[in-house]
Amino acid sequence: MSGKIRVALLILATFTASTWACFDTFLFLQRGSMVYPYRTLAVEALGEYSFNAIKDPESDSFLGNFNLYYGLFRKASFQIGFGSSEKERHNFSIDEIRARGVYNLVNIPQKGYTLDGILECSNNSRSNELNFEISAPSIFVAQGFVLVLHPVLNIVHGSNTDFTAGGHAGVFRVFENATLLGIGAEYQSAQSSSYKQRLVKGESAASIFFGARIGKYLFLQNELAKGLANSRDFGFASTLKFVFGGQK
Repeated sequence: MSGKIRVALLILATFTASTWACFDTFLFLQRGSMVYPYRTLAVEALGEYSFNAIKDPESDSFLGNFNLYYGLFRKASFQIGFGSSEKERHNFSIDEIRARGVYNLVNIPQKGYTLDGILECSNNSRSNELNFEISAPSIFVAQGFVLVLHPVLNIVHGSNTDFTAGGHAGVFRVFENATLLGIGAEYQSAQSSSYKQRLVKGESAASIFFGARIGKYLFLQNELAKGLANSRDFGFASTLKFVFGGQK
């Protein structure tokens, strides 16, 4: 594979908005699976600001999270995090905790293919809801291209049990193993209604991504999103990640 340019096609199926990053600059530059390398420790701070309606500044919302990643074994990594769920910017408060495990199920280097299993659980103290996600991202690497297919099942358990369906898609270009640029799109179905209405009332948006390695340990990534249907007008997310060990 060329060390200068990589193009990544990321298709993610998510069943609810997740506070884990939709893409990971460090992992994309590693060109491996979604498992963090063995004995690698990463500490991350993430913030996301949404202009839900440009004409109504009071409706703006914000979320912030702090996450820790660690490569437990050659085929498994673990993540824990806490932060403020999405709410009006003046109501920032720590009200959510989460844990996530990633395990590499299949690895065929000669074919440039990996399949991971991901299990995630989060709890919000304000809504008293438990959120469960089960997913299996497949990653294909060949001739300078990376294709990721990431189906996800999400179940929200509170006063009622419900689920949503959706997906993300993106194309990324990596330069000199240090920088990536990309564009993406996402769709998320409505959470509560008939199956037909879930699709019709779903949200969709398009995004632009930028990620970079700064020095040896620091990784920066940004996302600018534009709502297309039943979604916020604009959104911006920024992530700083410090990674120690396990880098190529």
